[in-house]
Amino acid sequence: MDQYQRSQIDHLLFQVLRTIFHYERSIARSYGLDFQEIYTLQFLRRHTDARLTEIAVEMDLPKFTISRLLKRLVKEGFVSKKQDPADHRNYFLRLEAKGEQVVLAIETASYTRILNNIQGFSPTAINELVKVAEQLHMVLGVTEKIKNQ
Repeated sequence: MDQYQRSQIDHLLFQVLRTIFHYERSIARSYGLDFQEIYTLQFLRRHTDARLTEIAVEMDLPKFTISRLLKRLVKEGFVSKKQDPADHRNYFLRLEAKGEQVVLAIETASYTRILNNIQGFSPTAINELVKVAEQLHMVLGVTEKIKNQ
Protein backbone atom coordinates (compact mmCIF):
# COMPACT_ATOMS: atom_id res chain seq x y z
CA MET A 1 0.00 0.00 0.00
CA ASP A 2 1.59 3.28 -1.01
CA GLN A 3 1.74 6.39 1.19
CA TYR A 4 -1.20 8.06 -0.56
CA GLN A 5 -3.44 5.12 0.28
CA ARG A 6 -2.15 5.02 3.86
CA SER A 7 -2.85 8.72 4.31
CA GLN A 8 -6.31 8.32 2.80
CA ILE A 9 -7.14 5.40 5.10
CA ASP A 10 -5.83 7.25 8.17
CA HIS A 11 -7.99 10.24 7.29
CA LEU A 12 -11.04 8.07 6.60
CA LEU A 13 -10.69 6.21 9.89
CA PHE A 14 -10.40 9.46 11.81
CA GLN A 15 -13.50 10.78 10.04
CA VAL A 16 -15.45 7.64 10.98
CA LEU A 17 -14.29 7.81 14.61
CA ARG A 18 -14.99 11.54 14.78
CA THR A 19 -18.46 11.06 13.31
CA ILE A 20 -19.35 8.29 15.75
CA PHE A 21 -17.89 10.24 18.67
CA HIS A 22 -20.01 13.33 17.93
CA TYR A 23 -23.10 11.24 17.26
CA GLU A 24 -22.66 9.42 20.59
CA ARG A 25 -22.16 12.72 22.40
CA SER A 26 -25.36 14.19 20.94
CA ILE A 27 -27.36 11.11 21.97
CA ALA A 28 -25.81 11.08 25.45
CA ARG A 29 -26.60 14.77 26.01
CA SER A 30 -30.19 14.28 24.87
CA TYR A 31 -30.85 11.51 27.38
CA GLY A 32 -28.62 12.48 30.32
CA LEU A 33 -26.60 9.28 30.05
CA ASP A 34 -23.03 8.69 28.94
CA PHE A 35 -22.09 6.33 26.14
CA GLN A 36 -21.10 3.49 28.48
CA GLU A 37 -24.45 3.69 30.25
CA ILE A 38 -26.34 3.70 26.96
CA TYR A 39 -24.31 0.75 25.71
CA THR A 40 -24.99 -1.13 28.95
CA LEU A 41 -28.73 -0.55 28.59
CA GLN A 42 -28.57 -1.71 24.97
CA PHE A 43 -26.63 -4.82 26.03
CA LEU A 44 -29.11 -5.65 28.80
CA ARG A 45 -31.99 -5.28 26.37
CA ARG A 46 -30.43 -8.06 24.32
CA HIS A 47 -29.13 -10.17 27.23
CA THR A 48 -31.77 -10.61 29.92
CA ASP A 49 -30.41 -11.52 33.34
CA ALA A 50 -26.80 -10.75 32.50
CA ARG A 51 -24.14 -10.73 35.18
CA LEU A 52 -21.69 -7.96 35.91
CA THR A 53 -18.84 -10.11 34.59
CA GLU A 54 -20.58 -10.57 31.23
CA ILE A 55 -20.98 -6.82 30.87
CA ALA A 56 -17.35 -6.21 31.86
CA VAL A 57 -16.16 -8.73 29.26
CA GLU A 58 -18.44 -7.28 26.57
CA MET A 59 -17.26 -3.73 27.22
CA ASP A 60 -13.65 -4.71 27.94
CA LEU A 61 -13.68 -2.71 31.17
CA PRO A 62 -12.65 -3.59 34.73
CA LYS A 63 -15.37 -4.98 36.99
CA PHE A 64 -15.08 -2.05 39.40
CA THR A 65 -15.82 0.37 36.55
CA ILE A 66 -18.89 -1.62 35.52
CA SER A 67 -19.95 -1.90 39.16
CA ARG A 68 -19.95 1.90 39.55
CA LEU A 69 -21.78 2.32 36.26
CA LEU A 70 -24.44 -0.21 37.30
CA LYS A 71 -24.92 1.42 40.71
CA ARG A 72 -26.00 4.60 38.97
CA LEU A 73 -28.28 2.77 36.55
CA VAL A 74 -29.90 0.86 39.43
CA LYS A 75 -30.25 4.03 41.52
CA GLU A 76 -31.91 5.82 38.60
CA GLY A 77 -34.33 2.90 38.06
CA PHE A 78 -33.06 1.87 34.62
CA VAL A 79 -31.78 -1.50 35.81
CA SER A 80 -32.56 -3.87 38.65
CA LYS A 81 -30.37 -6.48 40.22
CA LYS A 82 -31.43 -9.75 41.76
CA GLN A 83 -29.19 -12.00 43.77
CA ASP A 84 -28.31 -15.30 42.16
CA PRO A 85 -29.86 -18.01 44.40
CA ALA A 86 -27.10 -20.44 43.42
CA ASP A 87 -24.26 -18.01 44.21
CA HIS A 88 -24.96 -15.20 46.66
CA ARG A 89 -21.87 -13.29 45.47
CA ASN A 90 -23.42 -12.80 42.02
CA TYR A 91 -26.35 -10.77 40.77
CA PHE A 92 -28.51 -10.94 37.71
CA LEU A 93 -29.01 -7.57 36.05
CA ARG A 94 -32.18 -6.79 34.20
CA LEU A 95 -33.42 -3.84 32.19
CA GLU A 96 -36.41 -2.24 33.88
CA ALA A 97 -39.31 -0.44 32.16
CA LYS A 98 -37.57 2.94 32.53
CA GLY A 99 -34.45 1.52 30.87
CA GLU A 100 -36.51 -0.09 28.13
CA GLN A 101 -38.25 3.25 27.48
CA VAL A 102 -34.99 5.16 27.13
CA VAL A 103 -33.47 2.51 24.83
CA LEU A 104 -36.61 2.60 22.67
CA ALA A 105 -36.53 6.41 22.60
CA ILE A 106 -32.85 6.40 21.55
CA GLU A 107 -33.47 3.79 18.86
CA THR A 108 -36.51 5.68 17.56
CA ALA A 109 -34.60 8.98 17.48
CA SER A 110 -31.68 7.31 15.68
CA TYR A 111 -33.96 5.60 13.18
CA THR A 112 -35.79 8.85 12.45
CA ARG A 113 -32.53 10.79 12.14
CA ILE A 114 -31.06 8.27 9.72
CA LEU A 115 -34.21 8.10 7.59
CA ASN A 116 -34.37 11.89 7.38
CA ASN A 117 -30.67 12.16 6.51
CA ILE A 118 -30.77 9.62 3.68
CA GLN A 119 -33.83 11.08 1.96
CA GLY A 120 -31.80 12.28 -1.03
CA PHE A 121 -29.74 9.09 -1.38
CA SER A 122 -30.39 6.77 -4.29
CA PRO A 123 -31.49 3.20 -3.52
CA THR A 124 -28.06 2.03 -4.72
CA ALA A 125 -26.26 4.41 -2.36
CA ILE A 126 -28.44 3.27 0.55
CA ASN A 127 -27.69 -0.39 -0.24
CA GLU A 128 -23.96 0.38 -0.42
CA LEU A 129 -24.13 2.21 2.92
CA VAL A 130 -25.89 -0.74 4.53
CA LYS A 131 -23.29 -3.15 3.12
CA VAL A 132 -20.42 -1.08 4.50
CA ALA A 133 -22.11 -0.80 7.89
CA GLU A 134 -22.68 -4.57 7.98
CA GLN A 135 -19.02 -5.25 7.16
CA LEU A 136 -17.35 -2.52 9.23
CA HIS A 137 -16.49 -5.00 11.99
CA MET A 138 -14.47 -7.02 9.47
CA VAL A 139 -12.72 -3.97 8.04
CA LEU A 140 -11.73 -2.82 11.53
CA GLY A 141 -10.82 -6.32 12.71
CA VAL A 142 -13.21 -6.57 15.65
CA THR A 143 -15.36 -9.43 14.42
CA GLU A 144 -14.41 -11.62 17.40
CA LYS A 145 -15.80 -9.00 19.79
CA ILE A 146 -19.17 -8.78 18.09
CA LYS A 147 -19.73 -12.14 16.41
CA ASN A 148 -22.33 -13.28 18.98
CA GLN A 149 -24.56 -10.24 18.54
